[in-house]
Amino acid sequence: MQFSKILVPTDFSESAKYALPFAIDLAQKYKASLHILHVVEPIVAPVDFAWGTYSYPDIEKQLSGYVDESLSKIVDEQIPQDLVTEVTNLHGKPWREIVSFAKDEGMELIVMATHGLSGLSHAIYGSTAEKIVRKAPCPVFIVRHPDVKFEMP
Repeated sequence: MQFSKILVPTDFSESAKYALPFAIDLAQKYKASLHILHVVEPIVAPVDFAWGTYSYPDIEKQLSGYVDESLSKIVDEQIPQDLVTEVTNLHGKPWREIVSFAKDEGMELIVMATHGLSGLSHAIYGSTAEKIVRKAPCPVFIVRHPDVKFEMP
């Protein structure tokens, strides 16, 4: 096996932070480039616009600034200097954007965290990780944070 492009999606959660060193280690071992991706989901507002004085552009600008700052912080503080790294920020449904990005950019491995949704929330929404595993154009390495507990039905 040889991987030259590794994708690591992040939602900035503790689980995603836990998965990052796995991706870094694999990228170093295979001398691969590391691609860090964050997907911003569309903003859903109440019908009566009861959010106060914020306009959509203000919210999106603030969110975009937070995402850019968070991605820069990851690269500056956690990625070794000699590792070729690219960051991307997309908008849409996370699983769709991750799968499309992996396909369009020729990713050879996806390393990501899972939160282990269960019960009703899993039945309604499904798992982002599960959808990516089913639809990804390349192998997917799923990392479970040790504090995430799975409940058996």
